[in-house]
Amino acid sequence: MMKYIVMAGIAILVSQLSLAEHHEAAEPKAKIVIGHEISDEGERMDITAGDLAAVELLKSYVEAHNRHDTAAIGRLNASDFKAWAANGVVIEGSDAHIAFLKDWFASSSPTWKYKYAIANDVVRPDGSVNHWVTAAYTVTNTVEGKAVKAEEMLDARIENGKIKYLFVAARALLSEE
Repeated sequence: MMKYIVMAGIAILVSQLSLAEHHEAAEPKAKIVIGHEISDEGERMDITAGDLAAVELLKSYVEAHNRHDTAAIGRLNASDFKAWAANGVVIEGSDAHIAFLKDWFASSSPTWKYKYAIANDVVRPDGSVNHWVTAAYTVTNTVEGKAVKAEEMLDARIENGKIKYLFVAARALLSEE
């Protein structure tokens, strides 16, 4: 009887190991679709969860802004950098961005406080992937000696480890917020 119990135990163990191996060797998980984008041509493109390394890159980029480190910002900008600021200004090129920031840093010493960031990828019709990070920050500017706060939403396209495009939307915070 003991022999049968041991054999049954071994059979159960082997079958469990086979199941575990089967699950580990399964095909890679499909990307999770978290939304859609419509191209200028009207094509629907999947938006999938992206790589968290992109979030870390954007956080480093904003931290360089907090330190007013224009050299570090310049190193993280793509050669064809372009930004659309919340006030409607369009900045083309890293040099123009650095000049814009130097003026802003000097006039109101802005600082950014991280709220959240989400990495996402857009799968283009040709199969290429655009990597994006959508983030929120509380920005504090000093205007005439007073702190003025705004909530900023950033959408940053990352290409080859650099910030290629940056879209910024903002909403002023009331003092009671």
